[in-house]
Amino acid sequence: MLEPEIQSAGELPLNWKQRASITLAKRPWIVFVTCFSLAALVTLPLFIVGFPKGGDAVKHYRWSTEFVKALGDGALYPRWFAEANRGKGSPLPIYYPPIPFYVAAAFNVVAGDMLTAISLSCWLALALSGQAMYALSRLTLSRPASLIAAVLYMLMPYHILDLYQGSAVSEFWSFAWVPLILCFLYRVSDHDDWIAFCGLALSYALLLQTHVPSAFLTSLSLPIFAVALTRNVRRLLRIAAGLAFGAGISAIFLVPVLFERKYITIGRVVSRRDYRDYFLFEQLGSAFKTILDPSNIGDYSRQADLAGLAVLVLLIFAVVVAFKKWRDGNRVRLWRASLVITAFSLFMTTRLAAPLYRVVPGLVFLLFPFRWLLVASVGASVLTAAAVSILARDAERRTIKVLSLAVIAAFTLTVSVLAIARAPLKPETLERRLARREAPEYRPVWWDSERHEDLEQASVVIDSGDAVVQKIDDRGISQSYHVSANSESVLRMRPLYFPGWVARADGRPVEIRPSSGGNIELRMEPGEHQLTLSFEDTWPRTTGKLISAVCIAGLVVLLFVARRSDHHPG
Repeated sequence: MLEPEIQSAGELPLNWKQRASITLAKRPWIVFVTCFSLAALVTLPLFIVGFPKGGDAVKHYRWSTEFVKALGDGALYPRWFAEANRGKGSPLPIYYPPIPFYVAAAFNVVAGDMLTAISLSCWLALALSGQAMYALSRLTLSRPASLIAAVLYMLMPYHILDLYQGSAVSEFWSFAWVPLILCFLYRVSDHDDWIAFCGLALSYALLLQTHVPSAFLTSLSLPIFAVALTRNVRRLLRIAAGLAFGAGISAIFLVPVLFERKYITIGRVVSRRDYRDYFLFEQLGSAFKTILDPSNIGDYSRQADLAGLAVLVLLIFAVVVAFKKWRDGNRVRLWRASLVITAFSLFMTTRLAAPLYRVVPGLVFLLFPFRWLLVASVGASVLTAAAVSILARDAERRTIKVLSLAVIAAFTLTVSVLAIARAPLKPETLERRLARREAPEYRPVWWDSERHEDLEQASVVIDSGDAVVQKIDDRGISQSYHVSANSESVLRMRPLYFPGWVARADGRPVEIRPSSGGNIELRMEPGEHQLTLSFEDTWPRTTGKLISAVCIAGLVVLLFVARRSDHHPG
């Protein structure tokens, strides 16, 4: 049960907290304005000095640019980046979730500049994360305390670090969905609510189509959170059904990933980095030097150490202040569940969890154990706001607790501010790196990763035979050529070989195969031919579309029935 926010007439004068609650109740737009204004303030450097050149900046800039080109080529849900790898193409959009690209593409229509569009996308993601945290906190906290949780979450060091040091746009967007998932999961665990069930499915689907590592680690955390909330088997089954429904909505992305992973060299992502080098709290001494030395930017993992330490001290503060005060049943359930997943997530960032990384399939693909700070930041924000709420009405040792909170808040804010102030800002280098080859883990297994400059000069090379090829349209996912062959000829095409490419000569299918270098190769019979090359859906892609369509239709029906039930309870 939420604490009483408004006193009846004739009672004692209202305190500041009650007055703030009344103000927020009467003017709910204040929360909206606060979140979007704070997001504008935090992201202001992106628009003044440019987008930071963090570890993932070049990739996201290149992928967003290619995504816009693919949309312009007529693909509503792009599966192939035709201009990537110097025109040879890339299957990356099959394996990388599309939501951040769609948002950047939408902003690009307005801004006309991709870096500005990505910056606007990050502004929106940060604002939405605050709104999502407010919704989660309002389950058990007052409006002022929930607003504190929202502001704290937006300013959490790992949240800021993700943008300004890592330029990890997709992971940054994940911060917007995790609080929503926990919010709806709590509501489903609390009572039969079909609106909450649909919200759980939709928010989980949004996360699945935003960032795979974040979705994976969150999915591992959700059963722990659910069991900490309820032991009711029927409620747990409903939660599981909601998550499965969300996975079904995302089938358009998930099914091809599951069945077509073998077509790319995804294993190379693990060979390039060892997750054991990125456990937290092992080099705190060198991490603190990044604060003490203004000229020292420090590497990302050392700054992640400080971000993890901030979460840890906030968690300790919240437990010390709030543990003995947890009397309300609803509060106990949510706060204890938040405590459990926060502690679990922090544990997973340390070397103590190394045995789990060796036995749990897929954990090594997280690459960086500090990614668990995403979930830990959610729980720490809720618990800290709860502690502040309790502290406001608890006089026991209040001075010591307030001073402790001030020191912790100052440290947390310092880490976040330094992440912004020391961001690597060289946006002019991003333009020059657009032509780089795709990341090794997303390259087709048939490609030898060489440039093959002959295909950069011409879209078709005659490897054998006597033929003349006239290009009609040699770009995009639908290409056409006129072929005059005096003898049987072998043609090597510019696009990389990949399942989904279909060649037709005069409307009849022509067998294609990978060349020795990995490009599309086909054989043409003598004569005059109209040759077309198109990138089409394979059975996993078609199946994924059908499953998503059915689940989205089911979601609409459920929402309609739930709304009618609310309006006509009889």
